[in-house]
Amino acid sequence: MRCPLTTKLASILLLSAMMPLLSNCSGHKTTDQWDDATIDANLSKDSIYKQLDKEKEIFSALDDRDPLARRTSNVSYFSGKRIDLSDTQYAKYNNCRAYFWNTDTLSIKIGIGNGFGGQGFIINYKDKTFYTEAYLATDNIIPWEVKPTHKIVYQKLTLDKPKYVVGDSLFGKIEFKSIETDNEGERTEHFGKGHFRTKVSKF
Repeated sequence: MRCPLTTKLASILLLSAMMPLLSNCSGHKTTDQWDDATIDANLSKDSIYKQLDKEKEIFSALDDRDPLARRTSNVSYFSGKRIDLSDTQYAKYNNCRAYFWNTDTLSIKIGIGNGFGGQGFIINYKDKTFYTEAYLATDNIIPWEVKPTHKIVYQKLTLDKPKYVVGDSLFGKIEFKSIETDNEGERTEHFGKGHFRTKVSKF
């Protein structure tokens, strides 16, 4: 049985490692490309969620392990110099979590963590608008390193409600493609598509 103090400490360390990146993903300052989300009150009735009820959750390293938890994500996520959508072996190896980071912007994170960092993408949602940004977090933080830039090729988001509060269930589907350029000019493509669900938390 995991010690609660150890789990809490590990979570704080991971959050500290990720905060320089996540702070760039939590507000309107990092990109001008906020698009309108579609609201579909019947989204939770989609048959994909019945399929997810039959599958066990995929946990990140520091998640609480509820053996009865069911899959939160059916999203296929790809990243690389040139995306190969036929390489699906690990594309759906992720989960979905949603947090309010002491702000009115909701961060919906779809990805996976190993205890020292993680990768995936974040959907930032506010006032029926959103933007999507890939992330790669590690415990090797270089404070002066120039952050990569992200250009959205396209992004489409559907949610089941226009507004959420802590404790709400959330159902959604996403499709996006973006291009990340690092400080050396290297480009990485990101693509995601699929359904997700979770409960909204306050980190």
